[in-house]
Amino acid sequence: MKIAIILNGISRKKKKFYKEIYPILTDHFNVEVLETQHAGHAEELAATALNQEFDCILAAGGDGTLNHVINGVMKNGSGNLPPIGLIPLGSGNDFARTCSLRPEARQLIQLLKAGPTPTDIGKIECVYNGEKITRYFINECSLGMGPEVVKRLNKSSSKWGPDLSYFISIVSTFISHQPQEILCKANAWTWKGKARVIAIANGKSFGNAIYIAPDANPGDGVFNSFIADIVPLWKFLILLQTLKKKSKINDPLLHYNTITRVELSSTEECAIEAEGELVGLLPATITVLMGKISFIR
Repeated sequence: MKIAIILNGISRKKKKFYKEIYPILTDHFNVEVLETQHAGHAEELAATALNQEFDCILAAGGDGTLNHVINGVMKNGSGNLPPIGLIPLGSGNDFARTCSLRPEARQLIQLLKAGPTPTDIGKIECVYNGEKITRYFINECSLGMGPEVVKRLNKSSSKWGPDLSYFISIVSTFISHQPQEILCKANAWTWKGKARVIAIANGKSFGNAIYIAPDANPGDGVFNSFIADIVPLWKFLILLQTLKKKSKINDPLLHYNTITRVELSSTEECAIEAEGELVGLLPATITVLMGKISFIR
């Protein structure tokens, strides 16, 4: 099997990859590592890997690296796409949690030999610089606080570690963020109001193990939606800890539902992010592409 590994070149776990994972993989497969050199490079490398007809493409990094690989494959591939996989070397690793993936060569070898599983992905049609664009995601996308947290994380120091960095960014964003009025029109339901967070999830968690969709199944053809409207700070901190325990919360300020397609709009400028990557602005339409890719999980 000929495998391309697209490695996040600035991952803090890069040494672990080359020391503990790469040598074992090469004993079993024909492996070529393509290392990213700048932001967005993983998408370009995924397109390159497609042209070289690898049997499998693995993202070695976090949710952002996987997002770029998915987009590189979806935008440049046609017909039968090669299986995609993930070696979780990021800070959040939320989709890896959903799939119980570890940065271990032995587990990866077993999964590669077992073969891929049909997996859903999301299609986002939104606006960027005044033009309509299309992006894809495999774990989640969000609006409200989500894009603002991403901006803060991009500016934060890594010295605090992922858990504290995420917590500081989330609480700081909560204090400064002004909830925006958003209209959600899904297949079987509609919601309108001022929201702290609206998330559409294929995976179980986002934001470093915040379980907004603990019942999610990445291959069932349905995404889970999570809406938090105007929650006060004291309550938000309590809810945040409960969500980290993988529990759904029965509260009138939180709304759970399912979608296969949803239209999002706002009278204000409202950004959308996917897997820690800023995507564009509303209006946006999000659609489930059922079993669109084969994923190693």
